[in-house]
Amino acid sequence: MNKLSLFIALMLITQGAHSQNYNQQTLTPSIADLESTGYPADSTAHAFYIFEKGFTEIDKKRDYDLVHSYEAKIKILDKEGIEEANITIPLRKSSKTSSKESIENLKAHTYKLINGRIVKKSLSLHNIYIDDYETYDLMKFTLPDVEQGDVIVYSYELISPFLFDFTTWYFQEDIPKLYSEFTAKIPGNYEYYTTLVGELKLSTDETKLIKKCMTFGSSTYAGCAESKYAMKNIPAFKEEDYMISEKNFKSRISYELKQITRVDGFVQKYTKTWEDVEKELKTSKGLGKQWKRDGLVDDLLPSEIRELPNTIDKAKEIYRFVQDNYNWNEKYQIHREMNLRDLLNDKTGNVLAINTLLHNLYDSEGFEVYPVMASTRNHGLISKLHPVLSDFNYFFVQLNLDEDEYFLDATEKNLDFGRLPLRSLNHYARKIDFNNGSSWIDITPKDFSNTTFRDSLKIKPDGTSTGYSEQLLTGYNALRFRDYMKDYSKDEIFHKVAKPNSHTAASDLSFENVDEIGEPLKIRFDLENQSQKIGNTIYFNPFSFKFFKENPFKLKERYYPIDFGYKDVYFYLGIIELPEGYNLVELPEKKALRMAEGGGSLFFDAIKTSDNVINIQCRLTFPKTVYSSVYYDALKRFFEEIILVQSQSLIVLKENT
Repeated sequence: MNKLSLFIALMLITQGAHSQNYNQQTLTPSIADLESTGYPADSTAHAFYIFEKGFTEIDKKRDYDLVHSYEAKIKILDKEGIEEANITIPLRKSSKTSSKESIENLKAHTYKLINGRIVKKSLSLHNIYIDDYETYDLMKFTLPDVEQGDVIVYSYELISPFLFDFTTWYFQEDIPKLYSEFTAKIPGNYEYYTTLVGELKLSTDETKLIKKCMTFGSSTYAGCAESKYAMKNIPAFKEEDYMISEKNFKSRISYELKQITRVDGFVQKYTKTWEDVEKELKTSKGLGKQWKRDGLVDDLLPSEIRELPNTIDKAKEIYRFVQDNYNWNEKYQIHREMNLRDLLNDKTGNVLAINTLLHNLYDSEGFEVYPVMASTRNHGLISKLHPVLSDFNYFFVQLNLDEDEYFLDATEKNLDFGRLPLRSLNHYARKIDFNNGSSWIDITPKDFSNTTFRDSLKIKPDGTSTGYSEQLLTGYNALRFRDYMKDYSKDEIFHKVAKPNSHTAASDLSFENVDEIGEPLKIRFDLENQSQKIGNTIYFNPFSFKFFKENPFKLKERYYPIDFGYKDVYFYLGIIELPEGYNLVELPEKKALRMAEGGGSLFFDAIKTSDNVINIQCRLTFPKTVYSSVYYDALKRFFEEIILVQSQSLIVLKENT
């Protein structure tokens, strides 16, 4: 390379480095902000925050309301990123009083680089809209004339009378951030629970004390704690299969008001104890009152059920009675007032009504039964630090019988006794016991859900093969199939459940135990496969069906757990009869893999058991319901091995010559 070429190359490198030198310190866009064309850490990003800053305090000048100041600077990288110019700000309001949040000092600008000069276009106040709802408003606006390469900037102050909800600051969003900073200034007589959520680390975490920062009256002062938190190079939060609610994992800091100490020394508590909650539930018109209404159900059960001894058989009959005779309206509504009589009359009700009926029937028959408050997978995990009733959105019952515990939910017609719906498998729940105090319970399924394929195939000289397949499903795998039966044809069910290869055709499908809930579900069908034949050589893949069609894990990094919900095991057992006139040239390689710390295992083997028969065995086990994010790379590689075993395990046969 000559000197001129070297000089030009160095200039290009320097310019490239400079073009990514974003101004992360202030809200004002720089030339570099506008010239730069990408986000180095994520080539898939359509837009990202260059800079974001928030500050929240209790302001005496505004009658001790909360004031949340916010400012953001966002780079638009391509046309898809223009969507970030549509801004929505939620504003809480009370449905019982005139209290509401408001916005002041809103400013929003679009910055462009035109002929080397920065040009600013400002939002007109006429282009701000409010959507009005019962308990909140949505302020909406769109930054003007946004194009690829622009930088948008907006700032505002949110004034809130709701001191119990200081704020929640999300460091992590659906697009990346170069820098995000939040500062909270809290008077010493206000005590908040502070929670940092997510696996990302803070780059700044510092607190300073400010004397006499708050005045009450003319002579009473309080100090303040001013805490500053920041993160740098924050990846976008990307959803993927096998996760519960994203709000459990998006990196954020949240506050909840515990108590306020007034000037006269009186302490006003805002956070309740579990004893407080139990007292409220016991005396409430909704839950507590209905849980005691055994008289409504005294004569509801048929005599043939009531006369049974209190054994597991009677418990199952009561469960089936509710399951068969009452229909779920697909609503939860556990915080609304509920009258059990409405369910008895209408035969249709929400989760709370149906499972309260189940609870009361068991109670009236002398069983030991408890209400259980829970949260669904898409609602979020429940805080164990202190009671937050809004954390709960689901309800089922716990039955104790012969030293065994059963979790029961009668809303699903295909759900077997002792199994909860997948939607409610959210790690733990709260058992309500008014006599001995409530307690946390682990609701993770202990059993495995199985999928077993048993194939018997005969390979023909032309490379085709015919035979039959039996599939056995248990647990949640059987539940999923039974639910499919309501909405899909047999052929659609075959493709959803069996996951056949493209070269596999099925006919004469039959089903056993479809209505025998709790029994293994059996599917049987005839098979015809087309193998690859080149010249006088047949290449036969014994897997007519795939456990997984593709690797579900595709992210470069995942910052939240892999949550299957239940334990899973897959079996494939194949008996392959070889055609006459062909010799076995090659069998697939035996494979045995184990993940670290008992995280999972894969076993595959092909054995010739006689002159013309090959036995295939494959077992895939996931013995954990939840895997930490540190397992992600290992799980991704493990699934790659599964895909390879399914696609590349070939039996090679050659015609005798």
